[in-house]
This record gives sequence, structure tokens and C-alpha cells, in this order.
Amino acid sequence: MPRLPGGPLLLALIVAGCSSSPAASAPGAPFAAGSPWPKFRGNAAQTARGTVHASTEGGAQWKFSTGAGIFSSPVVAADGTVYFGSADQTFYALNADGTPRWTIPTGEIIDSAGLLDDEGRVYFGSGDGILRAADAASGQIVWTMPADSPAATGAFINWFEGNVALGADGTLYVPNDDFRVYAVDRDAGSVEWAYTMPDQTWSLPAVDTAAGGLYVGNNNLLPILGKNTFAINPDGSTNWSMVSLGTVAASPLLTGAEIVVGGFDGYARAYAVADGTVLWELPTRDHIYASPAELPDGTIVQPSADGVVYAVSPDDGSLRWSYDTGSPLRSSPAVDADGHVYVGGGDGNLYVINPDGSLRFAMQLIDDVRNDLNSSPALGENAVYIGGESGEMFSVPYDWCLRPENSGDARCVKSIATPPDGASLTWVTAFGDSLPAAPASVPGNAPITLLLAVRSAGMQELAILDSSSIQVTLDPPAMTSVDVSGDGKFVTITPTVAFAPGPLSIAVQASYLTGLQRAGLALSGGQVAGTVGAMITTTVAAPSGGALDTTATYELSRLSIPLPTVMPSYNQIGFDQLHYLLGTVQSQGTEGVAWMIGAKLPPGGGPSVVDPATQAIFPLAFDLASDLATMNAADGLQVQIMSFTLPFQSFRLSLGFLPGGAAAGTAQLTGSAVCGGIPFYGPFLEQLGLCNPQTDVVRVLGAANVALRTDLAAPPTGGTVAFASTADAITATVTGSPVLTSQHLAAILVLDASSGQPVTLEYGTGTTRTSNADGTLATVTVPTKGVTLPAQMQVALMVDTTPVAQAMLP
Repeated sequence: MPRLPGGPLLLALIVAGCSSSPAASAPGAPFAAGSPWPKFRGNAAQTARGTVHASTEGGAQWKFSTGAGIFSSPVVAADGTVYFGSADQTFYALNADGTPRWTIPTGEIIDSAGLLDDEGRVYFGSGDGILRAADAASGQIVWTMPADSPAATGAFINWFEGNVALGADGTLYVPNDDFRVYAVDRDAGSVEWAYTMPDQTWSLPAVDTAAGGLYVGNNNLLPILGKNTFAINPDGSTNWSMVSLGTVAASPLLTGAEIVVGGFDGYARAYAVADGTVLWELPTRDHIYASPAELPDGTIVQPSADGVVYAVSPDDGSLRWSYDTGSPLRSSPAVDADGHVYVGGGDGNLYVINPDGSLRFAMQLIDDVRNDLNSSPALGENAVYIGGESGEMFSVPYDWCLRPENSGDARCVKSIATPPDGASLTWVTAFGDSLPAAPASVPGNAPITLLLAVRSAGMQELAILDSSSIQVTLDPPAMTSVDVSGDGKFVTITPTVAFAPGPLSIAVQASYLTGLQRAGLALSGGQVAGTVGAMITTTVAAPSGGALDTTATYELSRLSIPLPTVMPSYNQIGFDQLHYLLGTVQSQGTEGVAWMIGAKLPPGGGPSVVDPATQAIFPLAFDLASDLATMNAADGLQVQIMSFTLPFQSFRLSLGFLPGGAAAGTAQLTGSAVCGGIPFYGPFLEQLGLCNPQTDVVRVLGAANVALRTDLAAPPTGGTVAFASTADAITATVTGSPVLTSQHLAAILVLDASSGQPVTLEYGTGTTRTSNADGTLATVTVPTKGVTLPAQMQVALMVDTTPVAQAMLP
């Protein structure tokens, strides 16, 4: 899903109606005949229960690769055809053996599931704002329905990413990011009514097929802005509404007299269908993105981003069992006829859990660093289907790892040792994976992040680090900064100067707090419950012999920000689609300045190109140490992500290079922002407990792919440039330039002439341009109002990543 675009995010659509009946047998819902999994969550009540029994026979094990990450969940037809969308802007139909049947390209990423009905159609939405009905057999488009314009609804975007539901009378219910939930005639594709929501809606309505009601949550972040869980009557009027502290992204489960859904405040709740009364609450240690499921005996199964699958009584929410996967869970579970629970892990494992909470088996489907299985499994007749961040759709026959002929499959694990009780600090990679030990070798300029876990009686406790107690000792000694995250869950040790090659030992000691008071996920109070320590031994890698090529352009892509854990839940598919181009402006000795701008994929496919409309523009000062480059915006920068401006107070990239200038591995990034300075979202981040209560700072950790681009042509040059400075702005007036503003990005970079450091300005969000009648560049202006400028400035007209003209200004 495109995360962080437009208002808050995520909605949980809830619909009243009876039925614990499994999968396609929900009474009155006209799903495709014989389909074992015709929609997201399997059926109208969204119990996620299938009718198939686990078997050690049949099925085909395969994987199918697409061009980008898969965040949508598959649906399965009676003949075994698997339908799903990908972030590569394509909707796929695969035969039961994994071969493609047909594809439908769209104008944007697809991260919502399709729906199969009894008229032989598949319905799906796309990020291009269009709902499509296609012939399920041929892929021929039957009709299309565009969502309302954001300008008409007051929204930021009009992406369809909330899946598709089906009422007993055949009406389609389709949420959209334009603050609407649409009721659509499935034969004509016409809108019957549209329900106005406070914010974007990402999840799927549960439908009461008997009474026709819908119960819907919403992305609304703050109680002062309105409600985020709604009961909607069949005519589109409101029955009741409730509010919780934070987004409701999960799709609700209807169990009869209650609906169950979790939210970003870390609680799963059961609401009374009649009036929305809260019947019980289940607190977890992190936000809830995944939707709940129901076991045959009525037990409610709820995964959380804290890595735990909780099984609770439907009567009072009391815990029956829990299973800790150790990695954030965003995949919504499916349940077979025997009560086995299938859920995708944040570590690339498909987990199969027995009805009593013991592990049946786990299977490692992704061994790449981008290994989240955020898609939710669909249960076919012979196999389980699930998509991954790696861009692959997997088919896993039932009980694959229990079949005697597969006893040698190294991907299969039948038991996982429970971590011992006590407190621990675990190494976390830049992609969010916890490792049992430090890597054997690390880059000298990369940050080191450790994650806190406190376990008692086999379960994790809610605990945070006491930031004032952190002590870090390095051997050999080195200059570092030590920062505890705003939520108190992880600590980052960043080298101020790159660590010297060779052995490195790091000793960390801290106190931790438990007994915390909470309002949603915002924590306060607590008492020191003990100390936690770690002794880390690794080796700083020797120089490769390579170096940053200061004449070249590099591409950063597939941004991942796994910590805090809420970041992927809001914007992982959006981060995953971001592309940046990075070039050197100037370099002298071991210091220099780089220029990073947003890029985009061309409509016809191929590598990314400059995006002339991007607002992602920022300079970075860098330091070189042999094959390492460390880039900083220590004085802050503003990054435009979708419709959201994130003002970082610090931003750091660590990169390494091979001979010839190629990048070694991935770029690691850290950043921080003052929550009070973040427009609109700041109070929400504070509410989620992501901001340090003393400093109001939120810290992030992530990584991005880096590639040397040798195919990009230098921008055209020519004409004359005159720079002028006023009290409010600096302007470059261009005469006779061949640069077309429709094809190239023009901006102004301002440096302090004495230090060579970039001056922090609104390069992306404030720069304006004008064009001549023939489309060529006429002027570029960057605002400086309210900024104390240096006495002497070096200014440069940047076209793409290249300085094409420079001057000194007083």
C-alpha cells in the first residue's frame, strides 16, 4: 500500500452479520461456485476459515516472480487459478501449475485482493484510482469505474487499496483512499451510494449477508478528528461509530453478535454488533496490522506486529495460547478445516501452527534480505498461496514439510526453540531482521542497532530501555553517538568516524523499565526491573580497493524502513517503489557535497529516469574513508513522500564501494525528526509512543538498494545563467537554455562558501520554476525567507544531478 500518502492511514472495515461458516459457504453471498478462497479473508464474515483438510498428498510446489513486491493477497478459483496483484502495476492470473494465464496492466501499483463472483468475473482495484471488472477466464475487461477525484473529496489521493467485498444482493463494497466507501452495481459498474469517511480506508468490510449491514473502521489517526470504526446500514447511512487511539487497518471478523478488529494502538477489540459497545480488549506490545481469524471451536486468532500470534476466548478475550515468531507480523492468518493456522512471517517463513498453539512446521520461502511475507495466505484445494516482499507468489502444498519425501528440504523446520526467560539485546539488520549473533563482518561506517526483548514465563513483556542508563564501551575505542529510539525499544550506535578495519568488540549495558502505564502505545511511568547487557564481537571489513566515483550517478531504490515497526505498515509498498538519483556536486580531498533527487519508472518499462515533478530534492555533505562514503544532512532536510512532507532534523546514509565504483551491498540509513515539527502527523506519532517523551524525537532505521548507473546521459547545456538574491529568495534566470522542464529537473543549490556545507532550504517543497513558450527553462527560484544565510554563498543551477552553472553571491 502506498504508505503515508494523504491523511492518516488504514481502516478496518467491519460488517455485522452472522456466520462462522467457512470460506465460500457464507449464506447468500454470490461468490464463484466451488471457489475455496474467493475473496480476502475467505468469506463475507471474514472468519478466514477454509473447508480443506491438510493432506500429505497432492498440490504443486512453485514460485512465480513478478517485477516488484507483492503486498496483495491472492484469491483462488475452483479450477485452481490464482489471482493477485503486484506492485509492478500488473494483475495476474496464474494456472494451478504456476504458469501465467493472463495479465492486466494498470496505471499504478496493486496491493488489494481481487474477488471472484458467480458471474465469472474477477473484480480488483488499483492505485490508479480505477476499479476493474474482468472476465476471470480470459482477462478481458468488462467495465471500469474511476473513483472520485481527490479534489472533489478533500483527500490527497484516490487509490483503491482496500480490497473488494460482496453483499448478498451482489452489491460490491469497495473502500478507497479518497475518503469514500463505494457501493457498486457489479453488472453496470455504477455507484449506488458512497459513504464519506474521515480518512483513507485500506481494509475490507465484513458483510452481514442476512441483514446487509457493514461495519467499517478508518485510517483516522486522532480522536479529535472523528471516529475510526463505523457500522453502516445497507442504504449507506450510519448505524453507530466508535473511536480508538490510532489507525484501524485490519479487516474485521464477524462472529455473530460481535465483531473483532485490531488497531494501531496495539489493541484488538470485540464490539457488539448491535450498538458498538466494547465487549473486551486484548492488549499487545505493538500495533496491529493483521486481521483476525476464527478457529473451528470459536477461538479468535490475532497476530500483532510484536511478532506474536495470540489465541483468545471469543467470550472475554482471555488468552488461550500464544506463539512468538520473533518477527513483526502483518500477514493475516488463514485457518483450514482442521484448525491449523497459516500465517506469513516478517522473517520470510510461512508458519503453520497447530490448534493448541504448538508449531506444526515453518518453511522459509524467502532467503533474500527483503523477506517480509506481508501478503496474507489463501487456502486452495491442494496448496496454500502467499506473496512476498521479494516479488514472488508461492504455492506450498499442504503439510509439505511433513511429507516423508521432503524430509531433506532445508527450508523446513519442525521445531523452534523458545528463547530463554530474561532480558536480551539482539542485533538487528538494516532490514529489520533479528540475528542470533553479530555478523562476522560489518562495514566501518554502518550503524549498529540492538533490539530489546524481555521474556518471562516464555512470553515477552512490555518493556523499554531506560535511555539515561545506556553505557557503551568499544575496543578499540572509537567516537560514536548512542541513541535510544523514541519508543524505547532499540538503541543505535553510530560511528562518528568510520571504525578502523579489524576486530571490534562492543559492550552495552542498560537498565530497562516494566510496569508501564499506557494510553494506546504511548508509555509512561514504569519501574527499573533489571539490567540488560550484550557483548558483541565482530570484524570491521578491510577496504575493498574501490571508492565512490565522483563523476558517476548512482540510483537508490527499494527503500525499507523497518524500525519503528509502524513505518512499513503505513508505507512499505510506497517506500518500495521510491527511486532516487545521486550525483556528486563537488569533492575535495575526503569531503564533498552530493545532490539527491527523486526518479520514476518510465511508463513503457525500463530503468528509472529523472522525475521533473519530484519534490524529493536535497543536498548531502559527505565524508570519504577509503572505500566508504558517509553522507549527512546534519542540519536537516525535508523529504516529500507521496503527499507527506517529513522534516528530518538529521539524516545519514552509509555506503561502500567496489573497484570500478560499483556499490557494495546496500546503503544503510538512519534519521530523526522532532515530532512537534511534523505537519499533521506529529501528534499521531506522539500518540503512538514513537517520540521520546523528553526530546520529542522519533528515530528511524532503514536501508536501500544502490546501483551505479552508466546509462544516464548528461543534461543538455548551453545558454547563460544569472543569479540574484533578495530578502526572500534566490533566483536563477536562464537565457537560451535547451533544457526542457518536462524532461529535466532544475533546482538551485546553496552552499556556505566558507565551509562548503549545504545551506538548509526548502529545495524540494519550495522551489518554483517557469518555462518559456517552447517549454525550455526560464527561471528557478528557491525561497530563503526566515533563513539566516551565510555572508558569502556559492550557488549552483542544478539540472538533474549535475551543476550546469555556478556563481558567488554576497
